[in-house]
Amino acid sequence: MSFNDVPFFFGSAAGGFILMAAVGIQAAVALFSSIPLTRRRKETCPDFNIRAAYRRIAQVSSLSIILCAVVTALVIHFGSTGIIAGYGLGFILAFALNLKRMSPNNEQNRKSYEESYADCYPASDATPDDTAAHKRAVGGFESAEGEDSSDGQ
Repeated sequence: MSFNDVPFFFGSAAGGFILMAAVGIQAAVALFSSIPLTRRRKETCPDFNIRAAYRRIAQVSSLSIILCAVVTALVIHFGSTGIIAGYGLGFILAFALNLKRMSPNNEQNRKSYEESYADCYPASDATPDDTAAHKRAVGGFESAEGEDSSDGQ
């Protein structure tokens, strides 16, 4: 690796880091965090649609892995040694820095899981209109017209 390859090394390291941080980590989180959270959900909520959750995990994981594999193959095929080494370093660095995020016990993962897989839960008996009416009746919430209902109006 010559002195002229140093900018390409750091540029490809940044590219590998960005690709892994943006796409690859999503696949890792889906595999290492969402699968255990899905199993826990099935135990606590027997009506949870586990097939839909696993299908979504498989889609996210497979698409992310395919994208990372294609970009990696292109870098290896067309890149020089410095570019390949930089890309690999950035990829590994992004993975290492996000290891804690891949845990199913991570609070951010639990919140994200609840939002992403909300449609896998069984339908509730309360409709959104009933819930909004209940909130307005309790007070302190904005009404549909945007006025504050806590002052008696």
